[in-house]
Amino acid sequence: MNQSAQKPTIIYAEDSKSISTIVKHRLISEGYNVVHFATGEKVVEEALKIIPDIILLDNDMPVKDGLSILKELKAIPEVKDIPVIFLTTINEKKTVIKCLELGASDYIVKDAMAINEILSRISFRLKS
Repeated sequence: MNQSAQKPTIIYAEDSKSISTIVKHRLISEGYNVVHFATGEKVVEEALKIIPDIILLDNDMPVKDGLSILKELKAIPEVKDIPVIFLTTINEKKTVIKCLELGASDYIVKDAMAINEILSRISFRLKS
């Protein structure tokens, strides 16, 4: 767990305002600190500054996509072991496999019921 805060810290990169609002609100109500980005360009830089406990990434974002961010994170010793969970609408096996091969900890397809799955998987990764 992030040593600078008592609550676990999550970096969350999501370009959909409606989805990010719902997910952020629920994560905060569950006791997490959430740092949100609407594009992927500053995720790696911020991860190096705050060393979050988990990173949630949408794959399809403007400026920099989730796969590019994941590749960068896994190449930096200070952040390579942070669990990265993809939270995306892309439900293609080849994309899931690519994310997992590149080092993602998990992959969740966004839908109306995904919030409980997101919370369960975050909780599991924090206990690992």
